[in-house]
Order: sequence, then C-alpha cells, then structure tokens
Amino acid sequence: GKPVAVCASTVSSKMLAAIAKAEGFHFEETLTGFKWIGTRAAELSKEEGYMSLLAYEEAIGFACGEVVFDKDGITAIGVMAELAYNVYHKGSNLAGHMQSLYDKYGEFVSNNGYYFCHDPAIVQRIMTDMRNGGKYMESLGNGEYKIDSIRDLGEPGYDSLAKDKRPTLPTSASSPMLTLRFSNGCVAQFRGSGTEPKFKYYIEIQGQPGVSRAQVTQDLTRMCDIILEELLHPSENGLVIPTEQ
Repeated sequence: GKPVAVCASTVSSKMLAAIAKAEGFHFEETLTGFKWIGTRAAELSKEEGYMSLLAYEEAIGFACGEVVFDKDGITAIGVMAELAYNVYHKGSNLAGHMQSLYDKYGEFVSNNGYYFCHDPAIVQRIMTDMRNGGKYMESLGNGEYKIDSIRDLGEPGYDSLAKDKRPTLPTSASSPMLTLRFSNGCVAQFRGSGTEPKFKYYIEIQGQPGVSRAQVTQDLTRMCDIILEELLHPSENGLVIPTEQ
C-alpha cells in the first residue's frame, strides 16, 4: 500500500510528529490555518504518492482521510465513533486509550495563551529583541534550559536545523513567528495575531515515557514562567494578561 502521511500546523501539539517518527509515518508541519494544512495534505496525496491519514490544527479542527482536505466535523465524528467502538469492544474507554498513547510516547503537556497588546510596534520590538541581530539566544534560566534549535519565520528567515539555514515554511515580515526547541523536549513558539490585538504563545513539553503527567506539568509550569518573563518582559512591555487565563 501507499506510505502514510500526516500533517499538522506548527502551533499544534508535537505528539503527532512523535508518533509519526516512532511508527515510520511521514510527517509535515505547515503554517497555521487549513488553507496551508489542507493544501499540503492534498499535495502529499495527489502528487507525491502518500495516503493522507490525518491533518489537524489545535483548537480548530481535523481532516481525516482523503475525502475532504479541509476541517470537517462529519468525517471526524465518524472516525471518532469507529475508534470508540473498537476501544470499548476491547474493554477500555477513550480516556484509557489516550493514556495508553501517553504511556508509549510520553506525556505531552501544553500551555497556550496570549497577552493583549494594542500596539503592533511592541510585538515587532519583542520579536526583534529575541532575534538579537541574528545572535539568537542559546539558553534561558541562567543556562538551565539549553536551546537546541531556532526557527525564525520573519524576514529574511532562519532555521538552524536546515543545511542552508533557510526555513522550508514561508516567511513574512508582517506576521513573523519564532520557534525555540529546547534540549529537554520543550518547544516554545511566539507570534502576533493577524486579526486581534494579541501576542500569542504556544509552549509544550514532551515527557519521557514513564514520567507522570503531574511531573511533566510541574516542569512545564516552571519553565513557562522563565520563558515568558525572560523573552517577553510582559510588565516592561505593557502586555496585559486576559482575565480568563
């Protein structure tokens, strides 16, 4: 049969990428939004010989299979019903099945949020400060958290993992996104909203298999405090925490 491909936007959980790596699937990351996710999933299916099994973005939706290359609740609920049937038939439940995946691949815990920022110039200044003239930071927390790689989707663009240091994803001067990948399995991403006065962050950590969710959550909470304070300087930059966070 065809090789399997799965896609997710860059702000979505890295669990799908970890499963793909462990199981031999092809995984691709895209920019946010289903115009990017669906287009790439369709290309993989129609032009590159893959079976596009799943494409998704956190908080938005899923494209299951190759019927509709867009977020589609009808096919998603059908797949979920089939999964539930099989899981319950084996004497388990959906929560237990999810935990079995965490037990195998490690707990994935995220802290996604935003600050209100009504001045776009402040967002640009924060991103510029993080770039530091191309001399990107190597660690945070007085050296406690080592940064393995950095991807900058602003102009002119930079990816420390690429041979030519150029990112494969499109870059934008007006809507930059910065991704920091830490040696302990944490990934932190920052971007301004294109439609709202918000500065968004997406921070997730992958625990090692066998490490409890409580411990992984504790590690993430401590790390988030350091990341947000050292990189964004919320008080200094007048960033406002929303009341619901």
